This record gives sequence, C-alpha cells and structure tokens, in this order.
Amino acid sequence: MEVAPLFKPFRALGYITDNVPFAVNRLGKETFVTVSVGKAWQVYNCAKLTLSLVGPQLSGDIRALACANNLTFAAVGCDIVECKRLHRSGVYRGGHAGHIRQLLLLGRLLLSLGGVSEKDRRLVVWEIGKYDDPLRVIEFCDGFQPSCMCHPDTYLNKVLVGSEGGEMQLWNWRTGDMLYGFKGWGVPIRTLVCSPALDVVGVGLADGRAVLHNLKFDEEVVSFANAAGTGLAAEQLLGGGAGTAAARGGVGGGACTALSFRTGAGLPLMAAGGGGGVVTVWHLEERRLHTVIRDAHDGQLVSLHFFPGEPVLMSAAADNAIKHWVFDSADAMPRLLRFRAGHGAPPTLIRHYGEGGLRLLSGGCDRSFRVFSVHQDQQSRELSQGHIARKAKRSRVRQEDLKLERVVDMDACEVRERDWANVITAHEGNPAAYSWRLMTFSRGEHVLEPPVGELSGCPAAPVTSVALSRCGNFGIVGSASGRLDRYNMQSGIHRGAFYRPAAEAKAGGGPAATQQGKGKRNAHNGAVVGCAVDGSNRRLVSVGFDGVLRVWDFRTQSLAAEVALGSPATRLALHPVSGLAAVALTDGSLRLYDIEVPRLVRRFRGHSDRVTGLHISADSRWLLSSSMDGTMSVWDIPAAQCLQVMKLGSPVTSLSLSPSLDLLATTHVNRRGIYLWSNQALFGDPAAITHSTSAVSVTTRITLPTISDGRNTRGRCTTEEGDGAEDEVGADQEDEDGISSEEDGDAEMRDVAAGARAAETADGRDGGTDVSRPKPYELRDPVSGAPLPLAPELVTLSLLPRSHWDSLTRIEVIKARNKPLQPPKKPKAAPFFLPSLPGLSANPIFGAAEVQGQSGDGENQEATDEDMEEAEAGPSSRVVRLKRRGGSRSVDGTAMSGPVSPFVHQLRLAAVAAEAAAVANGGDCGSSSIVDCYGPVISMLRKMTPTTIDRELRAMQILEGSSDEQSEIRDLAALLDMIIASLGARRDFELCQALLNVVLTQQGDVLSSRPELATRLQRLRGLVATSWQSLDSLMQHVRCMVGFLGNLQA
Repeated sequence: MEVAPLFKPFRALGYITDNVPFAVNRLGKETFVTVSVGKAWQVYNCAKLTLSLVGPQLSGDIRALACANNLTFAAVGCDIVECKRLHRSGVYRGGHAGHIRQLLLLGRLLLSLGGVSEKDRRLVVWEIGKYDDPLRVIEFCDGFQPSCMCHPDTYLNKVLVGSEGGEMQLWNWRTGDMLYGFKGWGVPIRTLVCSPALDVVGVGLADGRAVLHNLKFDEEVVSFANAAGTGLAAEQLLGGGAGTAAARGGVGGGACTALSFRTGAGLPLMAAGGGGGVVTVWHLEERRLHTVIRDAHDGQLVSLHFFPGEPVLMSAAADNAIKHWVFDSADAMPRLLRFRAGHGAPPTLIRHYGEGGLRLLSGGCDRSFRVFSVHQDQQSRELSQGHIARKAKRSRVRQEDLKLERVVDMDACEVRERDWANVITAHEGNPAAYSWRLMTFSRGEHVLEPPVGELSGCPAAPVTSVALSRCGNFGIVGSASGRLDRYNMQSGIHRGAFYRPAAEAKAGGGPAATQQGKGKRNAHNGAVVGCAVDGSNRRLVSVGFDGVLRVWDFRTQSLAAEVALGSPATRLALHPVSGLAAVALTDGSLRLYDIEVPRLVRRFRGHSDRVTGLHISADSRWLLSSSMDGTMSVWDIPAAQCLQVMKLGSPVTSLSLSPSLDLLATTHVNRRGIYLWSNQALFGDPAAITHSTSAVSVTTRITLPTISDGRNTRGRCTTEEGDGAEDEVGADQEDEDGISSEEDGDAEMRDVAAGARAAETADGRDGGTDVSRPKPYELRDPVSGAPLPLAPELVTLSLLPRSHWDSLTRIEVIKARNKPLQPPKKPKAAPFFLPSLPGLSANPIFGAAEVQGQSGDGENQEATDEDMEEAEAGPSSRVVRLKRRGGSRSVDGTAMSGPVSPFVHQLRLAAVAAEAAAVANGGDCGSSSIVDCYGPVISMLRKMTPTTIDRELRAMQILEGSSDEQSEIRDLAALLDMIIASLGARRDFELCQALLNVVLTQQGDVLSSRPELATRLQRLRGLVATSWQSLDSLMQHVRCMVGFLGNLQA
C-alpha cells in the first residue's frame, strides 16, 4: 500500500546567485539581470534589486545564461533551454557533445561555445526558433581548447574566441572561416570583454593579469598585473610576480575572472576581479590602480558589469550575493549602494519567529545571522553586527575576521520586540552570549557574560546553550563548564546562577564543576547541551552531557528534581504550554518527559546516527527529529508510535515547524538554502497519511523543494516504488550548489522509477488505466465551461471569482459610489471623423442610418418598412431605429416589435429547446438534458461582467400595456426556468443565487402579480429551501460537535 508523504516540497529560500555569470537585459526604461540558482534562474529588477520572475525548474544545473527581450536561454548539459518569460518554448539539441561553456546572443542568432571536454571543441551558431537545426558548426583544431568568447564592436559576423593555451582566434561565423590567430600570452584566458575603444578588448588571464589588446594591429595596449587582487599587498598590486606564482602553483584565486569598463561621463575606469573576492578599479588614461574594494565578496567573483552611462557597477560572486557599487564622489571612489545576499555557506540552525511563523531566523557557517520572510523575499536581510566595515578598514583586516563565530544555539520571544533585545544567541567557542533587536535588525547593546567574581578565578567557558523566558525579561545561558546563569534582558545585569547543593553533586566533576567551592556546584558536571523555560516562568529544565535532566525553580533558582537519562544528551526541546520535554541521547534514542512530575512518558527509537534536530509541534501532538543518517522522523506523541519516516535527499542539520503547523523549514548538509515543506495533514488528504508499520524503515523518499513557490513542484515527489513525473529526470544528480549529495544507490533507484513510469504508460496505452485522463474535479461542461458535479447529491459551485457574483448583488452600491460628481459636459465640436447631417439645430445630428445603408451586401440593399419610415423622418430626426435580430418574428412565430440583444436571443432559443426536452423527459426540470439546453446561456453569463449582466436583466423589465409585454413575460419565464434547472441539477449554485437576488430585487412585485410567473417562483422557493435545509443541518451538526468538544475539560 502506498503511503502519502506527510510533507511535500513547497519552495526554497535564500538562493540569490551561484557561480554562473549573470545576463543583463534592458526592457524599455528598466534594466533586469538574470542569475542562475542551480537548476532554475531568477530575474531581478536592477532599480532596487527586487525579485521579478522565477524560471521553471530544469533537468540539470545551469552552466551558462543569455537573454534578450522576453527570451531566456539556459545551457543545461549539452542542451540549451529556451524560455519565454516563465514557460519553456523549446530546447536546442544536437549541437554539442559535452557541457556548454558560454552563450552569446547576436540579434536573431544564438552562439554556444563548448570546450569543457576534449570531444566538444566547437562553436555552434543557432537561429532562434530552429531548435534541431544549427545554422553552422565550427570545429576548432587540435590543441585549441576554447574557454571564452566575445563579439568585438563593429566587427560584422565576427567572434573572438580565447583558449586554455592563451591563444585567441578571430572567426567569421557566417562563412565558417578563421580570419586571424593571435599568439597570446601562454596562460589560460578566463574572460574576454569589449572595451569602449574601437578594436580594443579586455582579456583576463589565469595569472591574475588584465590585458588590453588591440585587435586591428595585434598589439598589447597595456597590462595590469594582479588585477585579481590576490594578497592585497602593495608590492603584489604593483608587480605581477605573486599572481604568476599563484597561477603556476595551482591556486584558483590568482585568476582574473571578471572585467568591465565604465562608459559615459567621468573617469575612464576598468573593474577587475578574481577568486579572492576583491574588486580592483584601474584608471585607463593614467594606467594606474585607482582603488581597491576590499571584502567586496566572500567568494570568487563571477561577473562585473558597469551600467551604460551610469557610475554604477554590479558585481556577483560565488558567495550567493549581488551588489551595486556607485562611484558618485568627487574622487570617484566607490561605496556600496544596494545588495541582495543569502548565506554564503550552509546554514546550520533555524527557528520560526512569531505566532504566525512568517519569519525565520537562521545562522550559518558564514558567520552571519539572518532573518528570512516566508512571503516577501524583499524583507529578508542580515542582522547587523556593528560597524564591521569601518573597524576592518581601520585595523586593516578582513571583515570576515571581525564577525562573530557560527551560531550554535538561539532563542527568541516577540513579546518585548518593541522594548529591548528579544533574541539571544550562542556562538561557537565564545564565552559570552549576545542579544539582538529584531526591531532594528541589529545587535543588542548588552553582551551577556558572567561576572569575574562568579568564576572563582577560572576562565570563562564557551557558551553552549541559551534560552529566553516567555515574558521576554530573562535570558538563560548555559556553558561548557556546566554553569547555568540568568540575565536581565533589558539591562544585561547578571541575576544569579543555578547551583546544586554540594551533597547533590557527583564526584569526578573536575575543576569546571567545582568553581563555586562554598557548598555549591555548577548545574551540570559537563557541558549544558540544552535549557528552556516553561510558559509560566515556574520551571527551568536543563540537560547536560553528564546524562542528567534537571528541573529548577525559576524564581528561587533551586533544584526541584532531576532524572538520570542513562546516556549523554545531545538535544533538548520543550513545549512551554504542556510541559513536555523531549531529549535526544547519543545512542540515537528519544525520550519525552513531563517536567511537572518529572517522569518518563514516551520513548522512541529509530535513528541510527547522531540526532541533529528536535522539535515539538505547537499542538504538542507531533515530535519531529532529524539525524545524520539522512532521515527525518515524525512521531505521534498520543499514539506513542512513529507516524512517518522520510529521507530528504541530504542529511538535515536543523528543522523548525511553524506555529500554525502549515510549513516545515529545514537546512541540509552542503546546501546554502532554507527549504520549506507543506504539511499535507492540512493541505492534502489526512486519511491517506497512515502510521508507518516499521519505525526504522524509510517509507517515503522525496526530493528537495525548488526555488519557485509551488509552480514547479508537480512531479517532484517520488517514492521508492517509482511514482513521479518526467520533470524529475536527473534532478538528484547534483544539488543547487553543484555538490553531489546522493548515494550511489540513488542511480539505481532512479532507473527503477523510470522503468515503473514506462510500465504505467504502457499499461495505459494498451487499454489499461488512462494515465492522461483528467481528475474528476477537473472535468468541465464542454458548452458552458462550468464544473461538472462530482456526485448528483453534491452542490457544485461555478468557480467564478467572488468579485464576479458578489458585485452583481451589490451593483446598486457600486453605482452610487462611482456616480460622477459633476454632470457630463457637451463637446465643443463633434469629432471630424463622425459624419453629421445638415440641419438648423445647434446640436450635431450624426448620420448613422446613412452609414448603415452604404453596405454593398445584397440583403441590405433591399429597403424594409422600418428603413422607409426612418428615411421619411428626415434629417432633423434624432431617433435611430435598430434592425431586429432574427427578423420580425419570434422563435415561436409570434410578432415582436422591439430590438433583441444577443443574450435574450440565445435565451429564447434555449427556452424552445428546453421545452422540447422537458416534454421528452416527462417534465423533469432538473434532468441533464434540460440543463444542457441552457449551456450556451450559462456560458455567456460566465463571460459577461456584472455591469453587463445587470443591464441585460434591467432590459428584460415588463412594461404593462406595451406591445412587447407578452414577449417580455416569456423572456422572464425562460430566465426563471434556467435558474430552476440549474438549482435542480445543483450546478452553478452561487451564480444562480446572485441572478435570483437581482431579478427579485428589480422585478419582485411584477413577478408575483403574474400567475404564469408566480408558479415558477413557488418552485424556486422550494428548491432554495431544500438546499438551505441540507446545508443548515450539516452546519448545525458541526457546530454542535465543536461546542461539545470545546466544553470538555482536560
């Protein structure tokens, strides 16, 4: 039996860019940059670096990008995927035998450069739109391994190609001829960029040099040594020995990987960068170093781009960041203008913040402490650690060296967010805990460390665990020496420590446990691995590496109880309301204690490796745990058994379930993103989620979420039995960071999955289950487009937007609100293109009748009686007679004298067909055949706006004594019959209710006075009452059950 996964992929947060060069595209007055994020691409608006679009999930990692207008080209393996905005429009195949290095767009042509492998030394020219037929394939000779290319300005049909050997070749891609070969520099060429000067290109070399070369005369204009900025020493920036030694020694940081030239007014500058994350800016006229942007990035620079005519430089690097630098000072020195960044290294700790869980706090190996918004990416940012840049510049050190160490534990409380610091963190190897203010996204003013007098001469031990009280007034800090201290978060003052009596302490604790030698010992003999405060500030629970769980009186700071765990503890999670404390031990087992007694209430086993994450859900029904064995387990606390075990592709390092239980957040080994998973107990079918038969078996295997927010998650959930979709092919080969995280057995698992999918497809093709058949709730009426009922007894809605039918019932209020304040003014003169008739009146008289009579159609040339009357009216008449639709006879043969709208005409046709169908079915108004007769009318209503529907219904008003009175009565009767048929078939329920509301409001008195219409109103009353009674009984049942369960006492 297939078990549905409890959590399904939703989206990934924190991915900004990777190590693929970006592509810049200008649309109108806006400039956009397209960046790669693993298997997808993202588009940012350069005005404020706001996220605009997220591309589809591709089958492999993107290795090159190019874009023009609404088209985006991404090189995946040896193929090129073309996307028009968000949708794939084609794949260019057959041109390469290996991975593609670079893409280049030239008008309607796309150039792709191979060279990653020896078998693919070629340049392929594609015509956009012709996917399987390359325009030209250029094969390079042996010994020339291409590495990059560019199109020199004004060089028609020419492309310049650089190689790993340092040579360059100029090719005419139209004829396929090599025009000239440049000797080069003997070191690999890493980048080629056109300069503003004609015939001059910038060349970035692997030894760190940036060279300006004149193509016309094959001469070197100038060479800048160590343009990559390796070392940052003065002698290295002015000489090239260090860069050459770094390149020959195999150090990748010595290469110059990015170049860009400034255009427009101002100093002629060139920006260069390499593997050290440093941007060097060079003055081209004076041929000297202008400035150095130290610590621009924490990884290898991938791309640099000066915006045309602007003093703004955009840089991207492998540290998952995009930055804008502006040169707006008098001496053209750069400053950071704006940036978007995520974790430069994998995050290791996450926590949901707030009651709604709309924000996530995370700490990573890059020494940063960040807050992420689940809904708005623009609200994600890094918390400030002070004036790091200023201190680093003054001390001449890297900014990374001044940051706090990696966060190992944290806690937050939103009660005092507006008053003082409300987040506390512990950092690796740091003897002090730090406070943070999320109100200002900065570090707090207090550093929490024990007074010197409390240490009795011993050095302070590193902090290992922290906790906040639920009121937000107190912070608890546990250290590696076993100390447990309490601080006031507002003032930062030490408010005592938690000690054990001397008689309670065990021998062998060592000096760390005997710091307080006056009859008291530290809280634990070893490191404090976890501490937490209950919801009422009555109890404090702590666990240590000494294998003991201790419960403390929070007010008196005395020991209340202790329980031996039998094994050293590694994790602690406390539910503050119920008082349940979950403890993870070194043997992989989990224990659940009631801290009020305290006693053991549950014991779970199933992990075969160290537990990395532990969390109790907000309703205290689930216990979630993750381990280095690559599995995440969900334990049912009331049932005392494992609910489900999932393998998430890569070991989970931290997890957190939102307070609303809708989203699970996880971090993984070698992944820089935060992954969100949707809870299928809320968004799926809870009945399909059953308890696992074996707690140690992996019952479900699902892949990591993608960058997009749910648009591309279809088919990315696979099981070991092989269920899945074609979009998952190759998805597990490499992760977003280019690091393989799957075991060798996953390849066999993918083969089994592909075989199972092929077998299912064959069964459906051979007459078995139709795999392409739509689901029941996706079926639509082919005529009206309305959803078909799942069952005859179920009420089916029209699935129209609420504004469509709700505005129809409030049309009078909307008209009153939109009523113009001033009456319309008469035009001074009629437009010249409207024909007018001569006359003595001051107001223009338009010749609409003449325009109608100028048609060359033979039928229109025959004058009818109405046309003769209109002609006899003379030029002074302002009455225009409309030609009747369908002639002067109705569908039943009776005479008509008024104009007919398309809606009324279709309604009359449907009424005749429904009357014939009712006679055939014995008068059953709710039969499917009668409802089908009104399908075209329902289709028109679904496409009409509320204002148009209101106008049509008002036009059907009965005018007593008029010549059209009988036809108007029949039209209203047909409308009521249509509503009766739809309500009888339980279809388009809310739309019919809105129509009935408007009809009764406008013509209720007239309808009740007509016997032929009053009978139909009685039938409608019975249908509406029956439907409401059925719905009301269900609501009463639910209301009674909720009231009964709500009054039960625990």
